[in-house]
Amino acid sequence: MSPHLVVLIYCPAGESGDGILQVVFQPVGVAPDATPPMAQNVSPFRVEPGKFTYRLVRAELAVERYGQIIAHCRVGQGPWMAVPFTVLAPVAS
Repeated sequence: MSPHLVVLIYCPAGESGDGILQVVFQPVGVAPDATPPMAQNVSPFRVEPGKFTYRLVRAELAVERYGQIIAHCRVGQGPWMAVPFTVLAPVAS
């Protein structure tokens, strides 16, 4: 499975605007720094102070069962933000 995650990043006025976005995909209940992660992405960014930028993160996930996967996101060494991704069973047509 290859989900896409759009991350909006804001840079406060007076900050440098340079940073690193880190996204780690883990099953529910697993810490973002546990190894190995299901998938991870690290990308540098530059944003004008007082403005927003975005990053599109694509993961290649080997999903073995239905349920939630957590995309843990952070900028630099800041706090982790948990974003749930739910995998549902196919609906019969």
